[in-house]
Amino acid sequence: MQPADAATAPVDARPDSLAPRLHALLDFVQAVARARGYSELLQVMAREGTAALGASAVSLSIWERDRGRLRTLVNHGEGNPLQEDQPVEEVYLLSQEDATRRMLTDNVGYVMTVDDPDGDAGIRRVLEELGKHSCLAVPVPVEGKVWGELYATRTAEQPPFSHDDLDFATIVALQVGAGVAQAENLARVELLAYSDDLTSLANRRGFEDALDDAIEAHRSGGVSIGLIVADVNGLKRLNDREGHATGDAGLIAFADELSAAVAAYSSTLAARLGGDEFCVLTTGMDTDAVVELATDICRRAGMVLEEGVACGVASTDELPAVEITPANLLRTADVAQYRAKRSGHRRPVVAGRTQPELDALAVPLEDGERRLFRGRGKLPPAPAIDAILTELDDLPDRAWQERVAAVGAVVAGVLDGAGWVVSRLAQGGTVLRSTTSQEVRRSGGQGYFENDVYDLDDYPATFAALGGRAVVVDVDDTRSDQREVELLVMSGLSEMLMCGGSDPTGDRWLLEVLCDELSAPARPYISVMAAGVALALRW
Repeated sequence: MQPADAATAPVDARPDSLAPRLHALLDFVQAVARARGYSELLQVMAREGTAALGASAVSLSIWERDRGRLRTLVNHGEGNPLQEDQPVEEVYLLSQEDATRRMLTDNVGYVMTVDDPDGDAGIRRVLEELGKHSCLAVPVPVEGKVWGELYATRTAEQPPFSHDDLDFATIVALQVGAGVAQAENLARVELLAYSDDLTSLANRRGFEDALDDAIEAHRSGGVSIGLIVADVNGLKRLNDREGHATGDAGLIAFADELSAAVAAYSSTLAARLGGDEFCVLTTGMDTDAVVELATDICRRAGMVLEEGVACGVASTDELPAVEITPANLLRTADVAQYRAKRSGHRRPVVAGRTQPELDALAVPLEDGERRLFRGRGKLPPAPAIDAILTELDDLPDRAWQERVAAVGAVVAGVLDGAGWVVSRLAQGGTVLRSTTSQEVRRSGGQGYFENDVYDLDDYPATFAALGGRAVVVDVDDTRSDQREVELLVMSGLSEMLMCGGSDPTGDRWLLEVLCDELSAPARPYISVMAAGVALALRW
């Protein structure tokens, strides 16, 4: 083995000109500048280092001082078939390689051939295992300290490494160190950008990015997605009674339990979305497995929180066969969580599954306890009205039924509704008959009121809507007309927006836009509905 200060080196291994190496170094620097992210940067540096050094393979390893070992982060080139490009656990103990230990502690590299009689036995063993003839190793400095090792090998068909190679490798290692320093600084910044300050879980930004990736995997490969929304019960009461420091301690304790719960599963991400809202994203898990995880989370919450958590579960395996978006998946989990909160039970509620024993226990919630991320419609109210006007302008001489139906199609589209129904009350009559409807998707239960007949004496909210008042019926709102709520529940729906009015002949028309757990909240669009129906029935 030849240390860095050895005097001899094969003459034929020396380059005829520095130009090729300067070009190689320039290529290295430019490629590193284009790399994005820590993992990609390591791969690029190993690849470009292999080319610059004329090696058959290059490895970059980090020195884990506390464990007395080198851990390889990336391999590139012609290596042992058992070596991975990004190994999980490829380690080399310094106690078994004196040359490597001296290189790191004395900050000086070495070259060695497999047949060097004075070579390090541990290095020789590695060369034999890799099927290589020579190697060089140089320390990688980062911010004034040795970060790790750049290790290069050549086969017997290539000239052995020389001291000129070692000198040039030292320059390459300096560039590696600069790249590592930059990448680690970026990694620290990214960690801060994607982590919650209080709990160290992922924050909303980190969660949303991960959810976007999961949605893409679901669309391209059918990968199942699960969401568990957990809301800490009574946090405001705790803060008011014992102070925010106590409340924060409770959030941290729950976050620790959440982290421990998801650690037992692969492909999960735990996040704090803000305040008392937490969420777990799962991929590749069926609904029963997601519910099992949610049940464990509820159990753990009960150990560290006085009032536990309200927990809702949404899974793509349980939802209607429609395009899944981040917004409607979050809305679905949110609605399920809201049902759990209203029931007061400390167990998860699963979107798409009927759990009447929980709904029967529903109680009104305090103001401000409604969840915040149910999302919005596809258009704000003002552009939605413009869309209705555009549709009606194309139907100036059509029947009133068609004009009202056009309004229903627009509003249902904006809300991502499950369907809409148009009904007629003949002048002087008391019986409402549905005349046309559109089922966008079936959410469970029976059909959506098609060809149905209703006695208005039994449905006072519907009668009020026929008079031009926009009415929202919400299965989670105890103030809603219970007869209307029963109709929604039978059809697997969660909300309905209805409004009506009279045409010039005196007949009355009713438009009902039907929403399920995938739909946006209907209440912000009351004025849109009222204006649209009035415009459709104008003289």
